[in-house]
Amino acid sequence: MEVPRPSAPGWCAQSIPLALGGVLKLQLCELWLLLLGSGLNANFLPHEEDVDFINEYVTLHNELRGNVYPRGSNLRFMTWDVALSRTARAWGKKCVFKPNSHLEEIHMAHPTFNGIGENMWVGLENEFTATTAIRSWYAEKKYYNFEDGSCSKNCSYYKQLVWDNSYKVGCAVTPCARIGNIIHAAIFICNYAPGGALSRRPYEPGVFCTRCGNRDRCTDYLCSNADRDQAIYYHYWYPRWEVPRPIVCDPLCIFVLLLRLLFFIMCVIIVLIVQPYFPNILLEQQMVFTPELSKIEEKKREKMKKIEEENEGEEEEEKEEEE
Repeated sequence: MEVPRPSAPGWCAQSIPLALGGVLKLQLCELWLLLLGSGLNANFLPHEEDVDFINEYVTLHNELRGNVYPRGSNLRFMTWDVALSRTARAWGKKCVFKPNSHLEEIHMAHPTFNGIGENMWVGLENEFTATTAIRSWYAEKKYYNFEDGSCSKNCSYYKQLVWDNSYKVGCAVTPCARIGNIIHAAIFICNYAPGGALSRRPYEPGVFCTRCGNRDRCTDYLCSNADRDQAIYYHYWYPRWEVPRPIVCDPLCIFVLLLRLLFFIMCVIIVLIVQPYFPNILLEQQMVFTPELSKIEEKKREKMKKIEEENEGEEEEEKEEEE
């Protein structure tokens, strides 16, 4: 998708004489166009928690999963997960087109799920739409042979997209100055839970919803479950490896801050209570310690005088001997 260039104002469209004032106007016109164009592109990519963005990719996932061929009998209905979208955003910040190395690590990619799935798309920033990226993954279906489960080319993105056990998805798109040979790129990542091992056929063929769980119901040809599909917002969880990491104060952090504030207030109160009972404590310390210090100094001075007198006596004796 190309961003439409802003139309120039009337005073820019007119022919400008190449005098000093005309050149200045031309430069101002170009600067105005540049700033306006950059302002339009600044917010081009959606935030990972933008509602319209979430609805777009979640709805498309369920649409494609519900209309697979051959028909699926046990595919689950997918709902959004904020932790998965934060993981997608954190890895996207690295601007590298390679799999996330933290997906198999415990609690590194999600606070409750382990073994997270991942799909990635890279392209020009001004050409990105979630629909374009997700349909490109689904297009790998032409390389997949459902009968024997083989792939003539890479079809891992397709298999993850229609993996039957997955029911949570979170995506994020990140702008990058450069990824490989692509300048002004965008990297779009979707994470899935539970992720697929991709070592078998992605789903069981058959009449839709015939192999759902006992407590499941059929929604858009997919197995849905109210308890399984409820949204959980992980307020304080972010990937530990995210750089820069968002500053978040969890309940333990808040407790420590309140505890420190309480101790500080207690210290101030204790000082205010005790201080009236010892109004001259600093003066008393000076009176006690000052005489002792003066005696020590007097002794030092006497020793120095004796040493000087002895030195003078030795010098006089040496002079007399020389004479």
